[in-house]
Amino acid sequence: MFTNDLRFEGFTTQDWTRLAKAFRPRPGVEPSGESGGGVIVVTADGRPVKLLSTRTGRIQLTGARSERSVSALEWPVSLESLAGAFDASWAVELEWSALNDLMDAWADKLVPDHDAFDQVVEFLRAAQEVEAAGKLQAWPWKISAWPLPNQRLKLRALDLVCPDGKALVLGVFERGSLFTSVTLRRRGNGFDLLLGPEELREDMGLVSGDWTRDYRHLLRAVEQRVGPVAVGCFAELETLQKLSESSQPGSWAAAVAARDVVLSPVVPALAIPLGVDAGRAAFFAIRDLAERVGVGSLFGDASPFAPAFERVKAAVEDRDVVGLLGFDPFDLLRKLLARGDGDSN
Repeated sequence: MFTNDLRFEGFTTQDWTRLAKAFRPRPGVEPSGESGGGVIVVTADGRPVKLLSTRTGRIQLTGARSERSVSALEWPVSLESLAGAFDASWAVELEWSALNDLMDAWADKLVPDHDAFDQVVEFLRAAQEVEAAGKLQAWPWKISAWPLPNQRLKLRALDLVCPDGKALVLGVFERGSLFTSVTLRRRGNGFDLLLGPEELREDMGLVSGDWTRDYRHLLRAVEQRVGPVAVGCFAELETLQKLSESSQPGSWAAAVAARDVVLSPVVPALAIPLGVDAGRAAFFAIRDLAERVGVGSLFGDASPFAPAFERVKAAVEDRDVVGLLGFDPFDLLRKLLARGDGDSN
């Protein structure tokens, strides 16, 4: 996904560390939800010889909790039971010889022109071959059932999210200041620039200390330095960390609907998976534009456009996300928009 002449600019060691911190759960907080991650077991002659959890790492086959969990299972055991024993969402069993077969098949498929995305696809293709040979099993889905995208499909998906010449932006704020950010600029079949926040902090100029306002300064700074932005995602550090801790369906959609996470600009390719149809995406885009020029109150209860707003709501409420989110995002949206032009966001 990256070009051969990819440039890294505007990053300090602290900025990289902060970027990783934004997507890790808070210290001492375990991810919520009944299950998560996966478990991988390596077997020899039908008996487990290695056990690995993607959440906790290597699991000892004897001693402490692992002894109770593993010894309670009668081998050979179903992968569904194995996943249940360790509160995992998926499980994979590999025969001992399958590890070498998998690595050899993968190496044979790789060529120097493959980027990271292509390498992952080829790894899955190699895994499908090992599965077909009966040396690998996966639950709840067989790897052979996974559709593997080709180069054309990859570029089409990339075009939907970030057309050539545009950029993707992530901005993370903490206590009224820019905590860290990352900008990726698309050129041709990949990204040629990865820009950090070091220079952008200066380009943002005087900020208010309210991230729901200041993200626009960051967006403008990126547009001036890099070019037009296809998608921008902005949030506070704590919000992103809480989302990392949550495994509940719809948590990201709820955060976007509540404006805890701001997407600006909004494209249908991202809006639809988040539970917002294309019509709502357009409405959000118009609302953001209205706020930028200082006429956000035109969308409030006292606005002459209130009847039109009701018609928009009626037209799309059959396709709404109430079932997904557990609340009516239009009621929340009305509250957000029914403020005076001089009020803060």
